[in-house]
Order: sequence, then structure tokens, then C-alpha cells
Amino acid sequence: MKTLKHLAALCVALFLTAAAFGQTARMHLSGTLQNMHLWRGQQVADGGVLAADLNVGLLDDKLKVGLWGGTDFTGDYKEFDYYVSYSVAGFTVAVWDIFNYSPALPFSKDIFNYNKHSTGHFLDLSVAYDFDTKFEVPLRLYWATIFAGRDLNQAGRNRYSTYVNAEYSLFRDEHWIVDVGLGGTFAFNRDGADGGANFYGYDGIDQISLRATYKLKLGRFDMPVFAHAMWNPDQRAGYLQVGVNLFAF
Repeated sequence: MKTLKHLAALCVALFLTAAAFGQTARMHLSGTLQNMHLWRGQQVADGGVLAADLNVGLLDDKLKVGLWGGTDFTGDYKEFDYYVSYSVAGFTVAVWDIFNYSPALPFSKDIFNYNKHSTGHFLDLSVAYDFDTKFEVPLRLYWATIFAGRDLNQAGRNRYSTYVNAEYSLFRDEHWIVDVGLGGTFAFNRDGADGGANFYGYDGIDQISLRATYKLKLGRFDMPVFAHAMWNPDQRAGYLQVGVNLFAF
């Protein structure tokens, strides 16, 4: 009941905020189709995935409040997330409530369950800086730490698992964008029984990536297509993801 009250209060606060900025609020909707879902060095889903993002932008789109969801074609992967982000002068700060309720995962499928010992949720705080905004250097740095939810060590305490990433654009023109990236993970609060484990695997490099995007146009519609090659040295695995951004309004 306490969780439901908190969620209701959050919904009311977001509604009042949107109403207060009604003159400048902008709705955004986008959808992506891809052959698998990759995230922070992990293969989250290994089949075709349809994902959508719905958000309202306030303060000239600096502040965004949104929903993100995805599912694969077989129903083996299901995810429904909430987020708030704020961007200014190249910096972006975001808080995500990530809820992966795929049937095979050993966590509660109750979306209102926030008990840290059984919940399917985890809360993630991230900070990113894009050097291209001010310095015209195509480099982006990213830091994200899980601060609550299903990221517990053997003692039942939050591990504060952290993912860091650097991404650099090798090539850009009117048709193509080619990016390379390097990511790693660690945890602030492990105990001896964990053996170096964190939410993503073990401390160290978990993502080496190469991504190429072609700015496809069909008539007056933009439908970028992409190929994303990713290697995870920790898991000794590699993946090739391909997809298309179906729409963005």
C-alpha cells in the first residue's frame, strides 16, 4: 500500500508539472525494430525485439519524463521502464526505474513490488557529458550506478554496481555515422563471497563496440538503419545487432 501511495503521488506530481508547462510541453514517440537487444555489454534478448519510447519534453526539451518498453516476438523478453532526464550544456543526468519482467527471470513479476529481496525493479542514476556540444570533439563519457533494487551482494546489501563508457565518432557525413566504444563495470560494495561479481558480471572491461548508422530516408520520413558489433571480454562473447528506427515524432 505504501508503494502504491508513492506511485500515485509521483503520477500526480508529473501531471501537475505537465499542466504547469502545458504551453511548452512536447510529446515524443519513437519505435525501433532490431534482431536482438544489447545493453551495457549484455545481450538482454536474443530474438527480434520491438521497442518504443514515449515521453513528454518540458523546458524546451531539457527535461524529459518518459516510458520505455520492449518485447521480443516470442514473449521471452518483456521490459517496462520509467525515466526522468535533464540535459543542459552537454551534460545529461537521468534516473531510470528498470523493470525486466521476462518469464525466465527469478524475480517478482509484480510491477508494484519494490521489496529489495524480491523485486524485479532496479533504480539507475546516470551522468553523461558530450564534448561535441562545447569543444567540437565527438567524444561522449557516461557513468551509471544502480542505487536500489535487485543488485544485492551476498550479505543482502546493495552492491552499487557501476557501468562506465567512452564513445567516440570516427566518421560522420550526410549519410553515415561510425562510432567506437569501450565500457567497463565494477561494484562499490561487494563482500568476500561475491568473488568480484557485480550486476553485469565481474569487474573489468565488458564492452568493446563498433556501430555504423546509415541515415536512410523514405520519402519525407527518416528511418535510420544501424549495425552494432559488440564484444564482451568478460563473457568471452560477441554479437552483431542490426536494426531500424521505424519512426520518431
